[in-house]
Amino acid sequence: MIVVLIGVAVYAHPAYADDLSVSLQGAIDDLEGARDAYLAERAFGESHVTHQVAAMETVKSAIELYESTKTHQATVKPPEYFVRHTNPYGSGAVAFAAINSMETDSAVYPFVVDVATMRVVAEGAFPVVVGLPAIFMSNADRPLEDILEELNESDGVWITYTYNDPSTGIYEDKRAWLSLHDGYIFGAGYYLLPDGVVLDDVDAMVLQYDINGEGSFAGITADSDVSFVLDAETLDIVAHTNPERSGSDIKDAIDGNWSLESLYRILNDHNSLWVSYPAAEPRSSGEYVRAYMHLHDGYIFASGYGITSESRIQSLVDEAVYLYDLEGSAAFEVITSMKGTHHMVLDLANTVQALSGRPISVGVNLGDRVFDQDQQVVLQYLKDHAGLWIDTISTDFEPGNDLRRNAWMVLHDGYRFSAAQVYSPEAEVAHTVDAAVELYKALGEEAFDHINWESVAPKIIYPFVVDAETWETIAHGTVPGRVGVCCSHAIAESNDLDYIRTQLEGNPGTWIEYTFYNPVSGKSEYKRVWLAMYDGYIFGSGYYYGNFEQAQSIIDEAISLYDTLGRDAAFESINAMSATGLDYPYVMDHETLNIVAHGQRPNLVGVAFVDKILGWPTATEVIRSNLVNDGDSTFGNYGLEDPQPGTPPLKTVLFQLHDGYIFAAGQPFVVYTR
Repeated sequence: MIVVLIGVAVYAHPAYADDLSVSLQGAIDDLEGARDAYLAERAFGESHVTHQVAAMETVKSAIELYESTKTHQATVKPPEYFVRHTNPYGSGAVAFAAINSMETDSAVYPFVVDVATMRVVAEGAFPVVVGLPAIFMSNADRPLEDILEELNESDGVWITYTYNDPSTGIYEDKRAWLSLHDGYIFGAGYYLLPDGVVLDDVDAMVLQYDINGEGSFAGITADSDVSFVLDAETLDIVAHTNPERSGSDIKDAIDGNWSLESLYRILNDHNSLWVSYPAAEPRSSGEYVRAYMHLHDGYIFASGYGITSESRIQSLVDEAVYLYDLEGSAAFEVITSMKGTHHMVLDLANTVQALSGRPISVGVNLGDRVFDQDQQVVLQYLKDHAGLWIDTISTDFEPGNDLRRNAWMVLHDGYRFSAAQVYSPEAEVAHTVDAAVELYKALGEEAFDHINWESVAPKIIYPFVVDAETWETIAHGTVPGRVGVCCSHAIAESNDLDYIRTQLEGNPGTWIEYTFYNPVSGKSEYKRVWLAMYDGYIFGSGYYYGNFEQAQSIIDEAISLYDTLGRDAAFESINAMSATGLDYPYVMDHETLNIVAHGQRPNLVGVAFVDKILGWPTATEVIRSNLVNDGDSTFGNYGLEDPQPGTPPLKTVLFQLHDGYIFAAGQPFVVYTR
């Protein structure tokens, strides 16, 4: 044991005494931090054979730490940001402080809940939740009352709930071991990766079939969500854990992504394959099914589990990697033949090896960019992490779909495998606001604390809450430091606050736009925000376009030329620019949308804009609905059909209506990693 004694004699001026007091407190804090780190490492630093054993042993260690230190608490105080709550530490001060000092991203870590208040008092991954209600206990796989009753009657219980995985940054199903001790619930868990269970299910089904033949089908059960047997020739269901399921609905779902010819060949060549497909009975936690298929004696034995749309993107990448491990580079042709999955495989030279639905793109080199990110930065990140989420845009637009995509990328055997889903930022923003309102309805003002703790990882789309009268920030899902700050200044620069309140009082919500700080890019950018008012608070969320000060300046200069020189001379002046860089204006006729002036490519004058742009139906709708009166402005995203060398193929453009003409200037489409 190391004992540190600090003696201080103070004879100096009071100012020096104050300085010394600050220094002394800093030394004490450092010592407490070192002690907590030592205790945490000592108690939870061991590895275990399985996640289940690790969870149970972690709970045991946490209880032992609590017992060995609970009388030593005199100098321990709760975190500064929880002084608004009653001291949550109680007799376990030292142990709880040690757990909170971990801030680990490991799969298994301890947490502690006070039974009397059902508040978190210690959390090894997210200490910021200390003092908040343990709402995950109320959202578990069975009622809280049943869990507490089981804890009182046993040494421990297993529960399952959804929680933020510190290793991936997304919410996943978690299985946790709980034990009641001295008025506290000590817990630890692991994030469910049921692939092993699925493989065991399939092996058991095949074994039972070999023993009992087709008579075994009636006894099919699943430890995971679903098990089934398909006819290998037709892919029709011949047995299912849900006896009401029959016919070819699984075949139809798989056929939406796979070339069935490829599927048959792979199963015949390798016997087994992972696939994912839309669920027949989708739910919020399982819109898709991830299933393992095994060919045996004319049947396909399969088992799977429900996954969310976001997890499905990760599953698609995993399936592509699995296929590559089976077939090597021959897998690239199969991946390219897939439909609607937005798979891509790049080599380290940034050449496309596979792109689902776009065989014409195979062999194309993307230069030094990956989804408009520097490829060396992306590559280094992938070497150090399991994968990377990227919000991006693609040029193979589908009519009626939004242009943005959410992509997951991993590095494997010298290739970057990715898959993406098209999503609507508007829909995501509205869902985020609705979820924040529902959380407030359930928890009252304590919901604001939960919104603040979600800021553990910066996000593009996040919730925030402001007071409807004062516009003071009450909660912020990415930058909690803004709490207490009045955010009306940025909004009021582009909006009438009284008008916003009037709109919110008579409608479910309203869209506004303004320039605001983007916590991911670190820049002030133009933002589109959905607001809804409830119980005196305005709940909001939005997404970013980019920084358009330069674009607005270019448009202002072009309009000034028009107003000063007249139409013909201004357009002639713009055409004479022949700019080779990114900063140039162009002008369209409002009625025809034909190009009448272009600062980079004057040869386009007279050409219909629709003939040069990919994704035009969406851009047309945006322009037609937003550019009505003189001075109106709006934004549009599109890809260039034949970009000039060195010109980014994807752009976000600011449009402004002036005297019957649309003046425009743009920038490369802004994408973000999270």
